[in-house]
Amino acid sequence: MKERLISDDDIRKFHPVFRGKNGDRNIKWGMKLSGLNNACEVYDKSKHLTGVAFCTDLLDKLGLKRTVVNDQVLEPFKDKPFIVVANHPNGHVDGIALIETVASRVKNFKVMVNFILGLVDTMEENFIKVNPYKHTDKMKHISLSGIKECIDHIRKGNSMGFFPAGSVSRLKFRNGRFMIHDRHWQPSVIKLIQKARVPVIPLYIDCRNRYLFYATRFLNWQLQSLVLCHELYNKKGKEMTLTFGEPVMPDVIRSISDADELGDFLRDKTYALAKKR
Repeated sequence: MKERLISDDDIRKFHPVFRGKNGDRNIKWGMKLSGLNNACEVYDKSKHLTGVAFCTDLLDKLGLKRTVVNDQVLEPFKDKPFIVVANHPNGHVDGIALIETVASRVKNFKVMVNFILGLVDTMEENFIKVNPYKHTDKMKHISLSGIKECIDHIRKGNSMGFFPAGSVSRLKFRNGRFMIHDRHWQPSVIKLIQKARVPVIPLYIDCRNRYLFYATRFLNWQLQSLVLCHELYNKKGKEMTLTFGEPVMPDVIRSISDADELGDFLRDKTYALAKKR
């Protein structure tokens, strides 16, 4: 357990603006503007726990109600490897809820997460970290090693969860109305799924952030990432419904050789669950 989710020393590594004469002042303002102070506060309240217990305690203290639908589809796979694919409407909270829901029912369940959520050491038993923002050779190495770790974990008979979009859902105008929808599911994750050759269970997460959060994407995707932590404290009294679909078996996965086509197929399967509620 870390004393603090992200320390001043961690932040100094991000950019020169956080070092030098005005470094401490810039760190203070940076934490406030980004909402990382919120994330640290949330972490502090539950950091005495780990794994599923940490997830449950954190979500309870945020005031987020959770309802799980059709979780009986997990029963036949308690001792067999499988993959869960889910939409990603909220950000960090989605990963925490996914771990709470599946890891409480299945042993050795892990979720592929980015380096930001990977800072939460109290959940590291359920994490495999990758970095979706691969701007350097070092980051690319981290991402490739993370993907290899995912495949190894599945081949050892364990299960994994993925958010194939690789980023938070976006505000889109479709069929005459605004809706929250994932971007194109990333081929790197879909190819990993093809290699795994295990059943894939779609999961639809029904919950969202404020529309203002999604609107920031039109200005700058980095700005949206910057304000994501501010969305933690607006979940009080909200309900998240997690609906599992029927497993897509390996023979069906094999029959769709094109990664883009398979990604669209699995994404459509996931969003179809919204209509079945």
